[in-house]
Amino acid sequence: MPATFNGCLNNFMTTAPDATILIVARDAAATIGRAVRSASRQRAYPILLVDDHSSDETMAIARREAPDLIVIRPPHHGHLGFTRQCALDAVRTPFALWLDADDEMLPGRTARMVDALAAADADLAFDELELVDGQSGQLLRRWPIPAFLDSAPFLFRQFERNYLPGVGQVAFRTASARRIGYDPDLHGTEDSDFVLRALIGGLRTTLVRTVGYRMYAYPQSVSRQLDIQRSMYRKALVKHAYADVAAAAAATGATPGSIAWILTSLAIFREEYDAARRFAEEATAHSGDPAAGLEEECPLTVAWRAAFVRGTLDALVGRDASARRHLQEAEAIQQTPEGANNLGVVLGRLGDEAAARGCFRRALSKSSGYTDARLNLSLAAPDRITSHPLRRLAARTDYASAVHTPGFVGQTNHDR
Repeated sequence: MPATFNGCLNNFMTTAPDATILIVARDAAATIGRAVRSASRQRAYPILLVDDHSSDETMAIARREAPDLIVIRPPHHGHLGFTRQCALDAVRTPFALWLDADDEMLPGRTARMVDALAAADADLAFDELELVDGQSGQLLRRWPIPAFLDSAPFLFRQFERNYLPGVGQVAFRTASARRIGYDPDLHGTEDSDFVLRALIGGLRTTLVRTVGYRMYAYPQSVSRQLDIQRSMYRKALVKHAYADVAAAAAATGATPGSIAWILTSLAIFREEYDAARRFAEEATAHSGDPAAGLEEECPLTVAWRAAFVRGTLDALVGRDASARRHLQEAEAIQQTPEGANNLGVVLGRLGDEAAARGCFRRALSKSSGYTDARLNLSLAAPDRITSHPLRRLAARTDYASAVHTPGFVGQTNHDR
């Protein structure tokens, strides 16, 4: 493989490039042309495509767009973590960055990301993106990097949920990325897993506040396979001991209150509800901590969060009377879509169907695209509980909730 890769580079340009654009594709004939076309416009950077045993015209279309395309094929079809690792193993440049087969890069992105890595002496670089509906081509929104992530302690809030818009489109220093590697058993959350392990491993990051990536949303996208997403995300999170996350976050200057809330969210995603309750009580004890809130410019208070989390944890384990009391307390502090939804589920279980439906309608009046409330309103036995506070920062509208229901693994607020 190295000889083939280097031979392609020699044919491609006379001076060695400093970065490679990486694409993993399987049966992506409908979108691969656009992706490769955008990559080929990124100055003279080589493009390495991992063909995950496609059975359609993916490779033919890709080669038409970029005749010097470097193509490798793994020994067998595998999860995304496996195919990403195959690409990472094949890179022969000091830097590289990812491009999904159904997305595109905007002009100048590769050079900008490489320059940012070099200037900051960083291992990973993340930029902003815009989200487009894949079927209509309509621009849905720009997805910025939250300002509070500029501070080193707050980057560890990735263990709370994914705040980075381009977590799967990261640019990286090749040697550093190889030390972390991709988990071959993960599919759909291998990118979040990589970033979390990179943070624990001490890799340095830099944030580029420029929209350099255009993401297309399709119903068949891996990120829409929400049952897989939640299961795989849990698998990624259980790798990290709570004490290790706390110690690493504290080493960056994170406050005790912020760390306790990170661990609370982490434990809920892991479905370890007793641990989540302990961390939530610890977080509440730090209610005066100015860094222990939800998100920058979020209007909700720590008191609301404490009541919401207590009620939601009770609801998740079937303590409905206690859940009702705490969720009513949260709604009294401030009415929110997720508070109303979860209260509605509990009221329905307790036999007050009319009040439950009223809660779901109230939730939808505050957030018309709120999936949990909409589905609960249509179910004979509503059971979709939003496990985490909804994001108040810019996010994808169709990822509006994090649910857990008996026998159902659903939408997560790690924003895949």
